[in-house]
Amino acid sequence: MSVYVFGDSHGHYLFARAQAATAYCMPGHTMHRAGRDGVQHLLASIKPAPGDDYIFVFGEIDVRRHLIRVANEKGWTYQQAVTDLADRYIAALRASLDGREHRPRVSLLEIVPPLDPPRGAHAEQPYGPLRDRLVVWYLLNEALKSRAREAGFGFIRIPKIYRARDASLKRHYSDGYAHIAKDCTEPFVRAVEKALGVDLSFRPLARRRHLLRSVMRQIAVVNDDWPALWSLGESLID
Repeated sequence: MSVYVFGDSHGHYLFARAQAATAYCMPGHTMHRAGRDGVQHLLASIKPAPGDDYIFVFGEIDVRRHLIRVANEKGWTYQQAVTDLADRYIAALRASLDGREHRPRVSLLEIVPPLDPPRGAHAEQPYGPLRDRLVVWYLLNEALKSRAREAGFGFIRIPKIYRARDASLKRHYSDGYAHIAKDCTEPFVRAVEKALGVDLSFRPLARRRHLLRSVMRQIAVVNDDWPALWSLGESLID
């Protein structure tokens, strides 16, 4: 019985301190690509065993960079763009999982909320205003939740502690760009453990070190110091 995580870079960030979860994630891998090509290439190195958990983590990049653009180019509403993507994605997951020797318990992870990174913080700025990305994010999560239920998959929510009042990702829990910081993931991991009834062997930072990094992150947010926030969010220290 093992827990495997498949998806984009968020899988590495969110489960970085969960020793009992093994991540097979590709930075930049979109839900669109998973829906087009399937996920067999990610599953290929796994030998299925009874009782395995597969967690799929896709969609944040689609929300941040692609769905609004696709809707505009095709003359679709946001709902139409989201429906097309979610349908293709779920169909591809089902096709990739069919015929495996042991059928795993499958869970889809709610998409991490969007935020506005500082200008110049990264080569790829988000496409569209935050308010529109929040609409697309909400619609896609609702579509995934509904289709997960129909397919017999679980759907795991990101705890609301990570959301600001407008539902965007709180910057002081982030790397300033798109991810929940690696040292801020304990509430998330505990939520996954509760949802699945498993122990992911989370490694918390020493309390003093955790408090120090929290203070440093707040200072970086106040100063709009993206390099410091990125470094704090990306680094994994013990």
